[in-house]
Order: sequence, then C-alpha cells, then structure tokens
Amino acid sequence: MRRYAVPAGLAVVLALAAFPSLKHYNVTWDEALGDFFFGERYLSYFSTLDSSYLDFESDPYPSDRVPDLGTSPFRNRPWEYYPVANTLAALSSAVLSRGLGLLDPFDGFHALSLFLSAILLAALFVFVQQRFDTVAAVVSCALLCTSPRLVAHVFSNIKDVPEAVFFSLALLAFVGAWERGSARGVLGAGLIWGLALGTKANALFLPPIILLLVLTAGEPTAWKGRRRLLWSSLLGAGLLGPALVFALWPYLWPAPIAGARLHLHYIALRLFDTRPESIASPLGAVALTTPVLFLVLLVLGMAICIGRVSTRDPKYLLPLAWIVVVIGRLYLPNAVNFDGVRHFLEAFPAFAIVAGVGASWLYRKICGTDPLPGRARRLAATTVIVLALAPGAMAVARLHPLELAYWNELAGGLSGARKNGIPQAGDYWGTSYRLGMDWLNNNAPQGTALAVPILEHTVQLVAPVRLRTDIGLLDISRHEGPDLRPDTFEIMEGLSRERRVYVMFVLRNDWRNPLIDDCLRRLDPLQSWSVDGEPVLLIYEWTPP
Repeated sequence: MRRYAVPAGLAVVLALAAFPSLKHYNVTWDEALGDFFFGERYLSYFSTLDSSYLDFESDPYPSDRVPDLGTSPFRNRPWEYYPVANTLAALSSAVLSRGLGLLDPFDGFHALSLFLSAILLAALFVFVQQRFDTVAAVVSCALLCTSPRLVAHVFSNIKDVPEAVFFSLALLAFVGAWERGSARGVLGAGLIWGLALGTKANALFLPPIILLLVLTAGEPTAWKGRRRLLWSSLLGAGLLGPALVFALWPYLWPAPIAGARLHLHYIALRLFDTRPESIASPLGAVALTTPVLFLVLLVLGMAICIGRVSTRDPKYLLPLAWIVVVIGRLYLPNAVNFDGVRHFLEAFPAFAIVAGVGASWLYRKICGTDPLPGRARRLAATTVIVLALAPGAMAVARLHPLELAYWNELAGGLSGARKNGIPQAGDYWGTSYRLGMDWLNNNAPQGTALAVPILEHTVQLVAPVRLRTDIGLLDISRHEGPDLRPDTFEIMEGLSRERRVYVMFVLRNDWRNPLIDDCLRRLDPLQSWSVDGEPVLLIYEWTPP
C-alpha cells in the first residue's frame, strides 16, 4: 500500500486546491433537466426506504425546500437517468451543503466529479509507473489535469466524468487482476464496471476492450493453465455488473424488461433526436479541442505502441484496444456525437497513457545510451514534463472558468472554430451563466426583469440560490429547441415601460433565435466575457425597436 500513498496524497491535495474553483461554474444543460432531480429522489429513497420518493409525478419534499428540484423539465422520464453518479452526487451535496455548509447545493453536486477524478489520477499514476516509468506516469496525469476541456467537465459534469472514472478504474483493475491471476480481482473489476454501467451506457463497450485484450495479449504467467478460471471469472464479472445496476436502479424494479427496453429504445434513437447542425466529428473534436503538444505526444506514443504489438505485451495493447473500441463505437450506424468530446471522456485516460509512453521515449532519447548523472537525468525528466503540461496549463489559466470554449491552434482558437462553422463553438452548456448571475447581482437595478433565450432552465433551477430575489426571470424559452414563446417580444415590450429588461445568453451559433439575433443586430452589450476575442457570454439591456 505504500506505493499508493504519495500519488493518493498528491491527488487529494490537488482536489482540495481545486475545491474553491467550484464556485465559478453554473449547472449544465443536462443536470438541470433531470440529473439533480433523480439523484435527490434516489438518495432520499435509499436513505429512508419511503416509496413515495419513487413517484416521480409527486413532490414529497417540504414546500419550502431549496433548491426546488421539482421544476426539473425531465422529472417524468426516469428511463433516461441512470442512478449511480446522480445518487452519489446528491450524497456529496447533502454532506457538503446541508451537512457541513461548505458549498451551495449545486456546487455540492459538482464536488463528486472533483474527488472521483483525484481517485483516478492516483490509480492511473501507480498503474503507469509500474508498467513504464515515472516520467510516463507524471505526464499521463499532468495531461489530464491541464487539458482545458477536461478541466471544465471535472468542475461541472456529474455524469460523463464519473462514467469515465468508473470505466477507467474497471479496466485498470481488470488488467491488474489478470496479471496477478486473481479471480477475486476480476470479479472486483466487474463490480466497478457495474458502477460505470449504472452511470452511462458508454460502459457497454468496456467488455469488448477486455475481450480484445485477452484474445490478443500474451497469456500472463499467473494464468497459464488456468484458462477455465479466467473465463469463469470473466463470466462472473459480466453478470455482477448488470446485477449491480439493477440493484441500484429502482426504476427497473417494477418491470425490468419493459424498463430496460424503454431505456435502450431511447439510446438507439438519439441520432433522430439530435439536430443535424449540432453533430460533430469525434476525431475532429479530439484534434481541435486537445492541446497540440498532447496530440504530438499521443501520435508519438501511438507509433511506439503499434510497433510493440508483435510482442503481445498487454501494457501496450491495453491503451490501443481502449482507444480503438471507444472511438470506433462513435462510427457505428446510428451513432451520434455532439458537444465536443463530452460523450467519450472515457477515451482520455487511454490517450494520456499513450502520450505518457511518447514522453517516456522522448526522455530516454534525451538521456541517450550512456548513463547520465542523476542530476542530468532529473533535469531531462523535468524538461519533458514541463514541456508536456505547459501549453495546457497556460490555456487553463488564461481561460478559467471558460474552458468549454477552448479550441487549439489547429482550429484557430474559438474565432477560427466559429469562422469555419464548427458546432458548439462557445460555452454550449451554459456553465458561464454563473459569471453572468454574479454580475447581475452586483450591477442590475432593483426590480430588473431578466430574459434568458437559451438554456433558461439552467438559470431557473439555481435562481432561488444564486440570483437576487428582486430580479424576475421571464419564462420565454424552452430546452427542446431554440424557439421562443410567440408572445416573447410583446411581454418584454410591456415590461420595458415599467422596469429595466436585461437579456443574458451564451453565444452558440447552432442554437439561435430572434431575441438573440435582435440583441446582436441593434444593441450594444452591457457586459461580455470573451475567449480569443470572441464573445462567449453577453448581457444586454433590451429596449423596443
């Protein structure tokens, strides 16, 4: 256990150091639709066994409960919301917000991803260090911590980040157990897979990675002559995962087959629920939203890993199989990708391992074939590590907390991405509304009316906690699309005769409507937040034409 102490301690320190930054991010599109609601309901049920919490049409909470998650738009669609991460996030919020009073309720939800990420970093460091070297381990973890898009999700995503963590931990646990010849370890990996499967359907593609690895890698000494035990353990792990999901998902209990069918039907038809202008290439998203030096090390590491395929060494085959399966599924028939890299965050630990391999190779090339003195070796290692993490770290420092608007030099920054019509070029998820609400609280006149023409529900949910009570939020937009209420301009014109009317929106060119266009065309913003000279979040005082 001693080998885990240092990386675990450093990961905890990193999480605690990042803890104050939670207050800079708003809730996201999906969280406000239903993630928070179902997390609270399942936590309330498991802690009380009161079945009224599973009646999603009712509201068994006190009428003065804050926040009022009963306004969540998708509260009657339980087949869309898995139980594991949501419930754990609700538990995190209950402890850190209602229990200790350290955070507001929504930041309490987000804290889960921060601490789960720390666990992954510690495990990944030990895994890579044991199989490669310290340079590879440090670079792998550093790249995950300094990639702007990943940083943004760690602070504001209670679904995709936990799924990526559980997915990755299950794979690392399986490889470790397989190398040791531990049947119990394989079964334990199956339980972790169950947590991933109970967080998001992406985990359905974890077994193909394991199968590909077992069939292509050389048989570890620990398993020689014990193939029957290996396959029986894999079968047991494969049964444990779905069993754990069923045990933790009360929605399935009344009618398991019908409930699972409805859920799978929802997944299979996502392509037809996604607006065509929002669909983006997965590989294009990786290439344009990942720091360039990360990409360079990734390409170098891929060449090295592919060159070692003939050795059938699992330490090289694992990240290759991991990447091939995760990225390959995005090109299956009816697969769809949008929101940049959000839907396949579980690929990034594999990317980081491969990039770490590339960095390790570079370090050895600097050292040369003749042994260098210890001080020279340390200098070479430090040089490689700093070169690997510096571009991403500088980008995070420059953009914080607008990392979701990051586009690398290949894209020409955010301005280049918008010029080329790339979908979701900007803060597509509304995390920057936290900045806008803070500005309004400090600057808006008493009795101001506020219109939010995109992602209104993310502001509506948090307004009782984060917005001044005298600022009236208008009900003008919907989460299903960019359309406004037909009488939006009439409502705003009437209000403008008696009070100030402000409009706040994130700029997302694939999700526009007449109110956004009206503000951009004829009004000057009161306040704006920009990345690469391009506006990300805008606040206007609206007046009739």
